[in-house]
Amino acid sequence: MNRCLVILLLLNLSVATAKEATTATPPVDSPQAKPRIAIVIDDLGHHADNHAFVALKYPLTLAIMPFSRKAEELAAAATKAGHEVMIHMPMQPESLPEQTQEVLDIQDTKAQFIATLSAAFSRLPQASGLNNHQGSLMTAEEEQMSWLMHELKQRQMYFLDSRTSVATVAEATARKLGVPSNRRHVFLDNDPSPAAITEQWLQAENIAQKQGYAIVIGHPYPSTLAFLQQLKDQHVDNFELVYFSELLQE
Repeated sequence: MNRCLVILLLLNLSVATAKEATTATPPVDSPQAKPRIAIVIDDLGHHADNHAFVALKYPLTLAIMPFSRKAEELAAAATKAGHEVMIHMPMQPESLPEQTQEVLDIQDTKAQFIATLSAAFSRLPQASGLNNHQGSLMTAEEEQMSWLMHELKQRQMYFLDSRTSVATVAEATARKLGVPSNRRHVFLDNDPSPAAITEQWLQAENIAQKQGYAIVIGHPYPSTLAFLQQLKDQHVDNFELVYFSELLQE
């Protein structure tokens, strides 16, 4: 009798084990993350037709000139539409040796430098960060870039190095001082012809495939707008469009 009970118990245990094995959830492979591309549009704020970029229905980071005529209006519309806003801060290029108002100049005292920055911050309170407009001379100056990064850090803002000069120390200074930052990889429309824009976009895709992401800067040209208006349908099946702030590095 005891032997029969033992056999029955063993049979029940085998059935239960087999049932558990067949009902267990099979392992699921994690989907591969798509390479990410952030598009930044510089030089915005001068014209009412810049609102066409606000109307685009995918992540777009709008870099607005803080002292332009339409700056505040455009920033408010961009924020309402859910886009990210950054300050496109005028900085002294090598081609502009004289001192100019509303531009960060290497001739500025620290007080003048910070006053110009503060005026820009007050014009665009929606901004999450800042990138340089021109600045081939200014971004090579470590002292002034330190002044800039201290101000950004106090406001918990990020920095994008547009890399208008190979001599730039802006990104390195941001990293050194703990300001979240990154750099531009591709200018989309230095040549604004449709064929050249497409070629530059393919370069951005190639960079994104190799390193996982790419940062693209474009400008408010009609050809750039036309390209971006059809971008979602034709070019990004294998990529994810994101805001610049999603690609920051500490």
